[in-house]
Amino acid sequence: MRQSEMKTRVKAATILLCLLLIGCGQQTGDHVTPANSQDGSAPNANQATREPVASDLANSESADQVQDNEREVYELIDMEAAADEWKNWPTPEAMLVITGRQHGYIEPCGCTGLDRQKGGMARRYTLLEQLKEKGWPILAIDAGNQVRRFGRQAEIKLQQTVNGLKQMNYQAVGFGPDDLRLGVGELLSVAAGETEEDTLFASANVVLIDPSLMPQTKLIRVGRINIGVTSVIDPESITGQISDEITIKDPIQAARIAASNWRPDIVSLRVLMFYGSEEAAKKLALEVPEFKLIIVAGGAGEPTFQPVAIPGSRTKLILTGEKGMYAGLYGLFDRGEAKYARVPLTQQFEDAPEMRQLMKEYQDQLKDIGLSGLGLLPGIPHPSGQQFTGSQKCGECHTTAYDIWKSTPHALATDHLVKPPQERGDIARHFDPECLSCHSTGWNPQDYYPYLSGYVSLEASKHLLGNGCENCHGPGSEHVAAETSGSSVDPSRRDELRLSMRLPLSDAKKKCMTCHDLDNSPDFHDDNAFEEIYWPEVEHVGVD
Repeated sequence: MRQSEMKTRVKAATILLCLLLIGCGQQTGDHVTPANSQDGSAPNANQATREPVASDLANSESADQVQDNEREVYELIDMEAAADEWKNWPTPEAMLVITGRQHGYIEPCGCTGLDRQKGGMARRYTLLEQLKEKGWPILAIDAGNQVRRFGRQAEIKLQQTVNGLKQMNYQAVGFGPDDLRLGVGELLSVAAGETEEDTLFASANVVLIDPSLMPQTKLIRVGRINIGVTSVIDPESITGQISDEITIKDPIQAARIAASNWRPDIVSLRVLMFYGSEEAAKKLALEVPEFKLIIVAGGAGEPTFQPVAIPGSRTKLILTGEKGMYAGLYGLFDRGEAKYARVPLTQQFEDAPEMRQLMKEYQDQLKDIGLSGLGLLPGIPHPSGQQFTGSQKCGECHTTAYDIWKSTPHALATDHLVKPPQERGDIARHFDPECLSCHSTGWNPQDYYPYLSGYVSLEASKHLLGNGCENCHGPGSEHVAAETSGSSVDPSRRDELRLSMRLPLSDAKKKCMTCHDLDNSPDFHDDNAFEEIYWPEVEHVGVD
């Protein structure tokens, strides 16, 4: 068993024991009933609303009611022994499927094995299909931040993500700070709509040019229940510059106005999707108590095992986690029962063919546009000012080190994009900058652009295939020239160049982690993994 797996099991078992001891499984809580119109009949979800009077918004509760609300039922399901417990739930009145903060991770890369990575739209689609097959009334919502960068590739990724959300029948989507960096035109191309039915998006405090171009709230009929949904983003979460044509209103004031749009006798549940910190969400909950659920997509780390209670408030927070690795299930049942489960999107959910096709279309778009069309060529000069020469050139002197490199997966890194191994071999990815940055030679691994003289294509860069020597040691054009027979380089300069190409073992781990990050290589970050596993596989020294 891996060390990381053992830690996860121990942590999960500890949490379960604590929850059992404090008696979190008691059942009562707010009674969820279908919303009725004033004549007693179930209303149409699109029924017009009126401006509320003060009594409509008097949603206060006594201390006893607040305490009683804390005893809702939540399932802890993603421990190994009970990973599928949610499948045994009875049919709910309504089931909310909650996601957010995809942050560009439309699929796990699979570099270190798909069994070790969570997330992906293809797995999420399969989860939703399993819920539909049970006949459950579903409302899928996403709190936003579909992308993580700006530029042409991020725009394409947003378009394809929204296509996927439509195929999965999402009905409410918010904005994250990275979404807003794409520009108002790109956002309107996916978010504009005259009515609630015309668009997935709704935001109470984001205005794209004019408020009439996108709904502020949505009233959605789920089974026999009406659910009001909107979203806000905390301006404090926005870094970098956004368009002057995008207006961000005060989130608390905007949320208060949004809550007033729904008559209490029409709406059974108000849900706010919030992009910002957990602390900011708690502050908002106390200021605007009309929302029973706040979906928080700006916090760090994994989602909690159960919704987060706010002392003195009936509102619960549900955290989405990062990179679309989890989906939250919030079920509303009769007799006032609510159940929650965080579902890790692991390999237990097979890739849906519909989303695999979407991924293929995305890669085909990148191929058709090319690196030039993505704005990546010509490359950026390397900070050293030198050029990349290729690993074969290194091997002319460093023969043993070169032979070791050729025997490692590093040498086949580009090949694995052209013909990916294992389950995802049907889609080539050697036109994707986010893959090429660590699967070829001469790219910035974290910012996804090529350096001048770095890899550009299979045909033009045959000497730069694989994750080569120079990705770790730096481009070696001056070093190679100085070592060439007949070179006029001064010996002191030659020695200086030799020294500059050395990578001390004490610095090697940090360099490796520019590609072996937590997303693509989680096992690399286990205690002593570098020293005991990874370095021995590639261990080499200088010249023979």
